[in-house]
Amino acid sequence: MNKRLIHSIIFLSILLIASCTKKQEQATEKKSDLIKYADKLSIKHNHGYTEVTVEVAKNEFQKYILYSENYPDSLKADAFIRIPVDKVICTSTSHLPAFDLLKSEDKLIGFPGTKWIYDSSLRTMVKENKLSDVGIKQELNIEKILNLQPDIFMTYSMPNSQSKYDLIKASNISVIYNADFMETSPLGRAEWIKFTGLLLNKYDEADSIFTAIEQNYIQLSSEIQPTDKHPRVMTGIIYGDTWYVPGGKSYAAKFIEDAGGNYLWSDNKESGSLMLGFENVLQKASKADLWIGVGSFNTYDELANADERYTYFESFQEKHIYSYTKRMNEFGSNDYLESGYSRPDLVLSDYIKMLHPELDFSKQAEFHYFESLK
Repeated sequence: MNKRLIHSIIFLSILLIASCTKKQEQATEKKSDLIKYADKLSIKHNHGYTEVTVEVAKNEFQKYILYSENYPDSLKADAFIRIPVDKVICTSTSHLPAFDLLKSEDKLIGFPGTKWIYDSSLRTMVKENKLSDVGIKQELNIEKILNLQPDIFMTYSMPNSQSKYDLIKASNISVIYNADFMETSPLGRAEWIKFTGLLLNKYDEADSIFTAIEQNYIQLSSEIQPTDKHPRVMTGIIYGDTWYVPGGKSYAAKFIEDAGGNYLWSDNKESGSLMLGFENVLQKASKADLWIGVGSFNTYDELANADERYTYFESFQEKHIYSYTKRMNEFGSNDYLESGYSRPDLVLSDYIKMLHPELDFSKQAEFHYFESLK
């Protein structure tokens, strides 16, 4: 793997800025021209307005009309949003990085559970009372939300909160759904920056930023695929009597595949989590070469003390376990669960370093989100 690839990762922030010069797309385009990877998002530019469709659940869709001046009276949608929006409340840490990448963090005015935010600039905004805590996801502070009067309230599908969302809508605040968490491909999830870009009237910038990330991801993946080494990978830990592992068509499984690994549940067709018993996992993964993702455990002693049976696995005995805990602050906020979803190229770089430490690239690259247990 060449030095040019390493430099592309180190200096990607420069590339993101320099690449924001792409010309505006034509007024009307097909979805395939605007969205390449995201399955739950559709964008269609029309004359004077943009139509966005979000799949919030299986075969359940929301349509939003984004406009700067006006739109045809005949249009029907779940929300009509004048852009650019100026005041935004988000409800997931995965929504936040797009505002940072688009240099629009000042548009954020509220978030539920601000203590879980990792981004240092946003934490400063919280201290300066520029970013308000609006409760927790299950118990939103509706009064505070209404007093803040955001232009949009960005959420994800939570049916038991619908009555509260109706109260927000009744105050002329647009409630919009961001279904990035439902995507099963890393690039599909990262592509949701285009939705945020539209809301901020910064679609060109968002498209250019995503293209830079996409190209970096593809370059990393394509250069690793020819390797003859495909380490066997296991994941997850046990909760109670159940061991949760990602399905073979899941977001996590895709990273392992693209990094040239052999995910032990790759033959499974599920995109969600599998619920397995300990013996089932031990039988399949006792000889795994690597174990990736062990919750918040930082050391082998912590893992063994939690459940002695973890020591039965060869990856434990050979000290080949990794956790996404490198970027955590003293409050327990984890940047992998924040910016990691927007930067799949950096996550893939970590996976390559874990799976192929023998490569020159891996010897020179630094971990971004993952680290070896101590």
